[in-house]
Amino acid sequence: MNKIQNKGFTLVELIIVVAIIALLAAATFVAINPAKRLGEANDAQRWSDVTAIADAWVTYLAENSGTDATTSVGCITGNINCMIGTYTGTASSTANADAACASTTNGTIWLDPLVDGGYIGSIPFDPKSSGGTGTTTGYYFHKDANGVVAVGSCDKYQTANIQVVR
Repeated sequence: MNKIQNKGFTLVELIIVVAIIALLAAATFVAINPAKRLGEANDAQRWSDVTAIADAWVTYLAENSGTDATTSVGCITGNINCMIGTYTGTASSTANADAACASTTNGTIWLDPLVDGGYIGSIPFDPKSSGGTGTTTGYYFHKDANGVVAVGSCDKYQTANIQVVR
């Protein structure tokens, strides 16, 4: 008798191979988790930004004999939180800045003297902001009655509050 030999794969074998590939792809996608990686990258940028702002502020105070410029740049002194904004010269800019961090802000501080003095290259914007096109930065500035300054982010991914105290 002649045996006929079929060369190739059966349908069952092909289905098993496709199922294995699908499982491996799903496991890889879950392991990589691009949304989590993006959130962690945004938080890293936020930490970098608030640290840069706080360091620039401390350097500004040290080089200006401790002269506090918060009143001259728009922030009410005392134990309050102020949204960090970029100065536009319009009356509505304070309202726009407060909107990004409404639960923690009472005013707006313009840190343009830090840029003008060379203490920081530019006022940073939150990674999820509109790309630095408005007056809101997504960061806040807090100065208590003792002069202790905290700079923080209004937004975060999954970490604790993003805040630097100087």
